[in-house]
Amino acid sequence: MPTHIVTVSELKIKLGALMAELEERGIPLYVTQYGKPKAVLTRYDEYEALLKKVEDLEDMLAMKESLSAPEEEAIKLEDYERQRAARV
Repeated sequence: MPTHIVTVSELKIKLGALMAELEERGIPLYVTQYGKPKAVLTRYDEYEALLKKVEDLEDMLAMKESLSAPEEEAIKLEDYERQRAARV
């Protein structure tokens, strides 16, 4: 995937055009300040999809850990969901 790097100063000046380009092309914007990475701007739907993938991976890891844990250490699904919601 192509990379688009902009400085904070450029982002301030060209925000509207950069947002339109982001929506049209879907290429994330890597924002730098003083030559160092500071942020990444991506389309909202891509961000939501990324969050879902992370949640799914966390669920898979928790399931793997619970299957390998002794039965006395296992927790109920409702308890796990409560713990996960508290982390978010």
